[in-house]
Amino acid sequence: MELAHSNFGRVDAIFVRCLRTTLSVDLWQFYLQYTRRVNPLPPFTGEDNSPREQTRRVLEEAYEFALKHIGWDRESGVVWHDYLNLIREREARGSWQEGQKMDALRRVFRRAVVIPLNNVESIWREYDAYETALNKLTAKKFLAESSPGYMQARSVLRELKQHTENLARPDLPHLPCWVMQVPGARPPAKERQTLQAWRRYLEWEEKNPLMLEDATALQSRVLSAYRKAVMYMRFDSVLWYNAASFCQSVHREADALAWYRAGIDACPWSLLLRFGYAELCRAQGRYADGTASLDELVVYLQRELDLRLDALHQAQARVDEETTAERRRIQGLRKQLTAEDDEGDSAVELADAERRLHEDADARKARLADESGTEIDEWKNCAAQTWIKYMHFVRRVEGIRPTRQVFGRARRSAHCTWPVYEANALLEYHCSKEPVVATKVFELALRTFGTDEQLVVRYLDFLISINDDTNARAVFERTVSSLPHERARPIFARWAEYEYCYGDTSAITRLETRLQDLYPDESKVEAAADRLRFRTLDAVRTRDLGYSRAATRRKDRAETPAVDEAKAEVPPAAQSAPAPESKPAKSGGGRQTMEDIRKSLVANAEPLKKEDKRASSKEPPAKKAKHAAAEAPRRARMEPTPPPQPSLPEPLLYFLRYVTLLTDQSPAASAGV
Repeated sequence: MELAHSNFGRVDAIFVRCLRTTLSVDLWQFYLQYTRRVNPLPPFTGEDNSPREQTRRVLEEAYEFALKHIGWDRESGVVWHDYLNLIREREARGSWQEGQKMDALRRVFRRAVVIPLNNVESIWREYDAYETALNKLTAKKFLAESSPGYMQARSVLRELKQHTENLARPDLPHLPCWVMQVPGARPPAKERQTLQAWRRYLEWEEKNPLMLEDATALQSRVLSAYRKAVMYMRFDSVLWYNAASFCQSVHREADALAWYRAGIDACPWSLLLRFGYAELCRAQGRYADGTASLDELVVYLQRELDLRLDALHQAQARVDEETTAERRRIQGLRKQLTAEDDEGDSAVELADAERRLHEDADARKARLADESGTEIDEWKNCAAQTWIKYMHFVRRVEGIRPTRQVFGRARRSAHCTWPVYEANALLEYHCSKEPVVATKVFELALRTFGTDEQLVVRYLDFLISINDDTNARAVFERTVSSLPHERARPIFARWAEYEYCYGDTSAITRLETRLQDLYPDESKVEAAADRLRFRTLDAVRTRDLGYSRAATRRKDRAETPAVDEAKAEVPPAAQSAPAPESKPAKSGGGRQTMEDIRKSLVANAEPLKKEDKRASSKEPPAKKAKHAAAEAPRRARMEPTPPPQPSLPEPLLYFLRYVTLLTDQSPAASAGV
């Protein structure tokens, strides 16, 4: 719009503001077109340092400026090609200027052909033609020097396309669905897949696929890739963190701080960026900056929690208002009842309607609280973790006393949860060696969050770890008596684990009797397994109850056998076993005549022929031929090679078969002689 009205000053201001931070090839092309528009080439005069030469130098500097920022992009081949054409059009007077033009053009060619550009092959062909046209003898030398880089660029281009062709490039970046619940947002799995694709591509860039020996060039290429990634995925805190971590790995701490600050501006909710920035500030001695960043995060989380709680309260208040209005309407109807015969029935119906109204209102409010409760709990966990890491940061920097001040601030927060108390108690115990102070902190948490069974379990763990069994037993008895039996079950389980390992027989007996009275429906076998278990050693469930991982894995392997194993299980003899021959039937006299023998031989042969004929008739000819061709190699492998048939006359073969039959039927053969 500004360009259409020729407001070149405003256009320049927009470019100054956005150009360096936006690595879009289209935007940079537009900038170069704008530069050529506002700097047209004057007519050629042939003078030294003419206005035409000055304008040309301005244009070449603009192209160099653009290639410095986007020249590594595989889509920037058009910009490289335009730059080459601009140098080709340079007027040269004399051999010295012609040599300078030739050297400048060669330098740009050699820079372009080692970059995996989309049109790198066409640029290489142009370079080959250019060197060949200049001098065929020197062309082989220059081309041989650039050929390894060009071949590497070609191979890397194929990998680069695989990593970048399917990357998401939205017109405007959007918040992830786990940060802001937006109607119609993509599911978290799809969102994570999109972000993972960008992360895999950047990890590939960090591995230096181009084999760049210049560390500065490699760092510039990787950081440019990160700048392009955050241009599309601005609200992915992991990309900002990885970029800062890369800068730290190459000892560019100032750039790492800049990446952290830019990422925090884009993702103010990110605990990853805040904690990483605080740790880097601590390593560099910038304690005030780290503390200020954590303070900003605390304020942000408190504000977000307040907004969500206010929204929940407002929604529940609207339900109350609607319920109140409907109740007033029902009460008005009850007052309008006359002393008719059906007055009693109407009053009962109105009373039932009012009761159902209150029940529906309570159900709606509970549903609203349940829908918002998960998100509110997640934000509370974020706030608790922030306070905990804040205490750790201050303890490392200033000591335990300022840490207690941070804990005091956290306690006064309206959204403080019991993990903050636990973290402070453990800091007091491990860092200050003050078990008494730690116990007091746990007791303070128990007075505030005594209805949370998980806190009680953690407190018991702490008391058992410091061998304070007296206080542990007192805490156990005090808490299980104040909680319902269902919620007290984890506390019983933790105390039972302690008693089973370190308690005496009488204490174990009393506890088991108590558990049986409170939880009569629980399995005795499971209780025995719990009693016999020691930490992660649970052999009873493994060997006796059938929870063996090894057996499960064997079963899985058995259910999915390999194809070769399935074939090997079939014996070859079973695949090629011939049908059993039927013995010839004896005649009534026990001796067989020639006719009987002939009939027997024919009877043994006929069924096979008929069966083969029936089987072959069921299949069409084409299918039969295909089946036979497929079965031929298998039969050749599985069946034994038949012996060669004797080439004897048919009467002689008939006589030999007759003699064999007579021998088998003789009394001597029957007696085994």
